Amino acid sequence: MITKPEEHEINRAGKLLLRQALESLGWVLNDVQEDYGIDTNLQVFDRNFPTGEWFHVQLKSSATSAYSSIGSFVSQELTVEHAHHYALTMRQPIFLIHADITNKKVYWHAPQLDRDLAAALNRADAKSITIRIPTCQDLPQTAPALLASLENIHLTLANRVLTSTSVRLFAESLNHLPDQQALYRAFQEKYDLLKLKKLVELYGQKKFDEIRPRARAILDDPNSTVETKFWAQMQLLAIDHFEAVHAGKPQADLPKISLAHAKGLQVLTASGPKYLKFYALIARQSAELAMLVQENYGIHLALQQHLLRLGNPRMVLGLYARRSVSTKRIVSKYNRCIRLARYAANYPDRWVLGRALTNIVNAIGPYIITVIAEGNFEAEHALVQSALQICKLAAWISNETGDLEAIELAIISALLITRSQDSDAYRWAHEVAQSLPDPEVRQDTLSRIERAVRRWKGERVEGDYHGNVVWQAIQNMAAALGIDLSKEDDPLVRGLKIAATDNSPERVLINCERLLVSQGATGPIAREIKRRFNLETAGSKVVHCTLHNYHEEGKQLDAAYANFKMMHCDSCPDKKPRAPGWRYEGKVRLDIEAKHSQFVGQLIGTKYGFRLTKED
Repeated sequence: MITKPEEHEINRAGKLLLRQALESLGWVLNDVQEDYGIDTNLQVFDRNFPTGEWFHVQLKSSATSAYSSIGSFVSQELTVEHAHHYALTMRQPIFLIHADITNKKVYWHAPQLDRDLAAALNRADAKSITIRIPTCQDLPQTAPALLASLENIHLTLANRVLTSTSVRLFAESLNHLPDQQALYRAFQEKYDLLKLKKLVELYGQKKFDEIRPRARAILDDPNSTVETKFWAQMQLLAIDHFEAVHAGKPQADLPKISLAHAKGLQVLTASGPKYLKFYALIARQSAELAMLVQENYGIHLALQQHLLRLGNPRMVLGLYARRSVSTKRIVSKYNRCIRLARYAANYPDRWVLGRALTNIVNAIGPYIITVIAEGNFEAEHALVQSALQICKLAAWISNETGDLEAIELAIISALLITRSQDSDAYRWAHEVAQSLPDPEVRQDTLSRIERAVRRWKGERVEGDYHGNVVWQAIQNMAAALGIDLSKEDDPLVRGLKIAATDNSPERVLINCERLLVSQGATGPIAREIKRRFNLETAGSKVVHCTLHNYHEEGKQLDAAYANFKMMHCDSCPDKKPRAPGWRYEGKVRLDIEAKHSQFVGQLIGTKYGFRLTKED
């Protein structure tokens, strides 16, 4: 009789256990027939839809798993050759998974993030090495943490590329052009023509309605040169960007505007000249990078919102998967931009490319700030150093031709990748600004640096657009979730605007210490907003007087309070306003919620309490 070896049975049981753990999440496992040390590829789905994210799996199954004395980890032995391949050599994400078939447990480990393993491998002289797999990393319970680690793996792999092929020597490797003086004269002649002085003058006066027809006339004139049309297109980009910001348009619209203009530049320069064609290519890639970064930011905000105050676990899992895919795309696009920057460093006719390169830094800057906020210092260091070197390269190229305005752009771009005066980016920006030969440009640049520092400190800077922060966050999340906020009649959009406006009851509560605001009727739209955005303020609000037991409900907080105030507060002798500057946040908010939890709880289900309704 032919019998299957015990090892085969254990492996089969381990694969079945892994499938049960992960397919319960809707993920799909595909066995690999022939690959070095890889058993399975896993594709991540979000509610039956592929996210585009996947990773390799090396599965180790055991009937006698070697747990630590207190059960905090499982020891898994690997050959040094395989461990080195998983941790240091592979350029795709891989997870080591241990299946304890006796206790029906599945644990995961990310060797590419294991610094202790990397250090041990660098000094290993044995043939095998033991890896400790934490038992707290069990599946499917910790699937969100696995996806968060997957995103960090993408960043770690990107760091290896950035640090192994650094752009640190960009500026230092530039070759001085032998006909530099001739190039400088040519640049001056072109610049005098292409600056389009009248358009610039009108732009300074914010007379955009006068600029647009003039610029379009240049673009439509068959006798205008490509160079002249190019700068007219750039002026239109500046106008569209300025108006979008100061009109409170969604932040997601800004990279779309840049991409539309970049595509226009590519059409315009399709037949040359080559240096403007190269500029358009950099502008296009930078705009596409900015769109990916903006999407990532929206996903990040949505994820943080659901991780706060008991959000939707299914949304958390899907958002982790989407952010991991987004990070991978950002890394790929940024590496492509870096390759363009390297090529620009020694491009013969690079005089205008300094301006183009700042677009790359402007695009990656918000992503770097997100990475800093999440405490991923390794990724932060690699990204900041590469972006700073691109700024230095942009300034170097611009300095060759005396384009002081382009140097100023490079300096301002460097401030987008930091939030500290104690940083290489700030020190470089300040040093270069002080060395600018033109007093007017120097003073303007130093003033812009000072304004940036004030923003870092949380100060409101005159001239900046200050919109509804909550609504801006919702706009970013909505864009990432595929919700079109331009549909004003959509009940979901109307509900989101109410949720943003009524996000905090502070403006009501400050009027009297006895006032309280709670949730009231919550219909289908409000529940859908709660599911997607973890916002609880889309339903009706109830204003209470905790002293006299008065109540007033309204769809919007301001309307409810207006009625409440007219009926009760205006004639109340017990009104006790809070101190000026009082804020409903942090410990103050928690204390108020705790103090009045019983008051609100006894109203649940009544006409003045929280209740689920069939209509909003």
